[in-house]
Amino acid sequence: MARVVLAGATSHVGAIVKDPHADPADSDVLHEAWRRLDADIAAADLDGVVLVATDHYETFGLDNYPAFCLGIADSFEGWGEFGNPGGRVPGRPELAGELLGALTRAGFEVARSHTMRLDHSFTVPCAKLPSAVAAGVVPLFVNCNTPPLPTLRRCLQLGRALRQAPGDARIGVIATGGLSHWVGLPRFGDINPDFDRAFLSLLEQGRAEEALAWSDASIEQEAGNGALELRTWLIAAGAAGGGPARTYAYRPMPAWTVGIGIAAFEVAA
Repeated sequence: MARVVLAGATSHVGAIVKDPHADPADSDVLHEAWRRLDADIAAADLDGVVLVATDHYETFGLDNYPAFCLGIADSFEGWGEFGNPGGRVPGRPELAGELLGALTRAGFEVARSHTMRLDHSFTVPCAKLPSAVAAGVVPLFVNCNTPPLPTLRRCLQLGRALRQAPGDARIGVIATGGLSHWVGLPRFGDINPDFDRAFLSLLEQGRAEEALAWSDASIEQEAGNGALELRTWLIAAGAAGGGPARTYAYRPMPAWTVGIGIAAFEVAA
């Protein structure tokens, strides 16, 4: 079986790197949490990191918008849109091909791309987690913003399927997205800490499945369209095998217009 030995999650807003010292009392705590997660990744001696994120109409548009897409390339170029991190990160094409085959056999019609570029939802976590870049990245795109979206249940199931992929590679799964925030809407800048803490509490108790009862409409109403990115966190929870999460830090960050969470999962044997 695949050896998922590490799973974690983090928010990915571009302001993390463009305005890193906003509200230092809170941002310093968050930067320390990213350093802690990065140290976990380094210590895990990984053969590759599946980086689960979305896209903001940089790579995918209405001409082609898959539910899931796996990047299969030797390296991936960042868009560097709007001053976000660009550059190139190394891929793990052999591992990506093995995972694509395993997911297909498990009943997931995952698209593939040999030319996939990465927007800030991938490159900001890469900037904060250099050990993931050093291990090599397999980007996994999840549609979190263009209905119809893959269901929350389907995302949790996909994480479980990653866990069942054959092979001896030591794999990390890092989810990126959320927490509460409104993108391009009148409530832009609002944050709902109560929602964020409730979601994190479910993960901390190993009760991710209870979030499957939430509708997209209720998530968007309570926590904004950006909170639909919780799909990525559910993939990481599934890959961890139901183990509880440890929240390294959570802060509502008005200066960054998002509730920021950083967590690691206890990976079940």
